[in-house]
Amino acid sequence: MQNEQDSARTRKTRNLLFEQALESEKKGDFRAALEKYKMALQIDQNFFDAWLNAGALYTRQGRSEKAIVCYQRALVSKNDIRAHYNLAVEFYKKQDFKSAEKALKSVLKLDSRYLNAHLLLGYVFGKTGRNDKSEISIRNALKVDPQNIQAQTALALLYFHTARPELALRQVNILLAKNPEDKVLLSLSAKIHLKGDDLRQASVGFRKLAARDAELKTFYGALREQVAPEKKKEIRTKRETIEAKTGKTARDMLDLSLLQFFDGDPQKAFATLEHLTTAMENRKDKKSH
Repeated sequence: MQNEQDSARTRKTRNLLFEQALESEKKGDFRAALEKYKMALQIDQNFFDAWLNAGALYTRQGRSEKAIVCYQRALVSKNDIRAHYNLAVEFYKKQDFKSAEKALKSVLKLDSRYLNAHLLLGYVFGKTGRNDKSEISIRNALKVDPQNIQAQTALALLYFHTARPELALRQVNILLAKNPEDKVLLSLSAKIHLKGDDLRQASVGFRKLAARDAELKTFYGALREQVAPEKKKEIRTKRETIEAKTGKTARDMLDLSLLQFFDGDPQKAFATLEHLTTAMENRKDKKSH
C-alpha cells in the first residue's frame, strides 16, 4: 500500500514538472523548459514525452547532437513514429543520409501512409543519386495526398534535375496557376527556360522573382557594395552613355543589361534583357516570312 502511494506521488510530481515545462515553452523560456524536462526525467528515465519534447527544443535551438540523443533515448522508451521521423530530419540536416534512410523506413513500417516520411525519403534518394527510387517515394507521397504542394514541387524539381524539362515545365505551370507568388516555382520556371535557351521567358521569370524576393534584392545591394567607388562611377557613366544612344545594337542592349544589373537596378536589367530577346525573336519571325 505504501509503495503504491509513493509511486502515485512520484508520478504526480513528474507530471507536474512536465506541465511546468510546457508552460515555459509557451512563454518562450526554453532554458527553463529544458530544466523541467530534465527534472522529470530524473524521476522517470523512461518518460517518452519528456525525451521527445526536450529533443524538439534542442532542434529549435539548432543543437542537433543533443536532439539526436533525446530522440534515440525516447525510442528506447517507446517505438514511436514521431521520434523516428524527428531523428530522420536531424540526420538529413547533418547529411548522414544512410541513418536518415534507416529512420524513415522505420517510420513507414509503423505507418505506410506517413506522407512526410515518403517525401523526405525521396529527398534522401535524390541526394544519394538514386533518382528512380526518389521518384517512387515522391509518387508514394502523392498517393497519400495528390494535392500536396510540397510533393508536387518535389516532382517538378526531380523532372528538372533528371533532364525532363517539358515535364518539369508542365508541372511548374500547374503549380504556378495555384501559387503565382511562389519563389521556388518562379525560380525553377526561369531556370527551365534559361536551360532551353528561351531567354525571353527566362528574363520574365527572373524579373518576377526579383520583384518578390526580398533576399534577392538584398543580394543585389550587397553585390553592388562589393564594387569599388571608381568602378561604380565607370559603370554609371557607361550605362548613361548607352541609354542615351539612339539605334542601339543587340550588343548595346546586352551590355546595358549587365551595366544596369551592376548599377543596382536588377529589375531594369531584366526589362532590358526581355526587350532584347523580344526584338531578336521578331527579327527571326520577319526572316522566316
